[in-house]
Amino acid sequence: MTAAPPASLRPDPGSTHAGTQSAAVSVARQPIFDGRFQVVAYELLYRDAPDSGHARIEDGAVATARVVLAALMDIGLERMAGRLPVHVNLPEALIRRAAEFPLPLPPARVVLEVLEDVVVDAAVLEGLRLLKAAGFRLALDDFTSARADPRLLELADSVKVDLLDEPAAGLEGTARMLRERGIELIAEKVETREQFDRCVALGFTGFQGYFLQRPETFTGQRAPAFRLPAMQVLAALQQPDYTPDKLEKLVSQDLGLVHRVLRCLNSGYYNLPRQVTSIRHAIVILGRDNLMRLCAAVALAEFRDRPDWLLVNALVRARMCELLAPPRAGREAGGFFFAGLLSHLDALLGVPTAQAISGLPLAASVEQALVSQSGPIGATLRGVRDYERGRFDAIEGTGLDERQLRQERIAA
Repeated sequence: MTAAPPASLRPDPGSTHAGTQSAAVSVARQPIFDGRFQVVAYELLYRDAPDSGHARIEDGAVATARVVLAALMDIGLERMAGRLPVHVNLPEALIRRAAEFPLPLPPARVVLEVLEDVVVDAAVLEGLRLLKAAGFRLALDDFTSARADPRLLELADSVKVDLLDEPAAGLEGTARMLRERGIELIAEKVETREQFDRCVALGFTGFQGYFLQRPETFTGQRAPAFRLPAMQVLAALQQPDYTPDKLEKLVSQDLGLVHRVLRCLNSGYYNLPRQVTSIRHAIVILGRDNLMRLCAAVALAEFRDRPDWLLVNALVRARMCELLAPPRAGREAGGFFFAGLLSHLDALLGVPTAQAISGLPLAASVEQALVSQSGPIGATLRGVRDYERGRFDAIEGTGLDERQLRQERIAA
């Protein structure tokens, strides 16, 4: 029999922080037109509030994750874009983790925009190649000839030329160079009819800017989701002997989680042959690993009153611990992942770790790792924490080495 959750984990009817109230979520869209003023795609943009005219972005990866979750699960891609393709910003952190954290988006309908501040190196190029191999199209955002990188141009399907930064005198040469590479040209920040007409004459096929249309904000209501049931689902997933029946019952206890999973899978962007009408069907389609990632994102998203860096670091710790799990761990590697994910739960809930996890059906090895940092999982988690704090002398006692931790930190 599962113990009653501690007070800190019980939903508070009077508090939006508890996650039981529907919360407004906002995403802006700006259309991309062709030369005949027909909309051919939409760019999705992060907004931190419904009345915000621009985004205050502290972490690009977090902003992109919230755009994806809101568009897929709260507002609905059909409402925002119909059957047209969508452009989504792709910050550097997500490129570098392309192998470990697959984007929950249908590649055939999504264009990923590589931001202009991405530092290009071997890891970034490998991440972009993986995304292209998965079927995503790549666009270079805010492109100017001064920032042209031949390595990125070799991978790009389209380029969005920034008309405010690209010198007008050199625009013709830039357009000719890109056309010769077979790259689609999109003019962004088009603010006058003269700019539009000139770009049409130079061979641009896409156009975006205030002359055509300003971004418009869509607002939806996030379905209520309790923190505890989502965590319980994660706890069940990390146990090697979980059954689909048990998992189905756990997921169904959280109406918000059910709503978001089914809405995501029934989105027209996934083009499934038939509607997903049950959690059992959803489990079969997603698979264990993808369901764990989805539940982790949903569960951590409920802590909107906590610093973003805590949520991001919890995911990085989870992936590091999973990568450091010994080969013999097998399916129990999920316990390493979950221990890392819950390692900030005391800070997120504001209570001691033992109290925070008392309502979760954790494996004994995970509970020991979190409370006393004992056992193989606890030693791995302790090593990850020591590495984060620069306590390299203490790492030796964990059975890990600094070099191994550094490699897995990069991979995570």
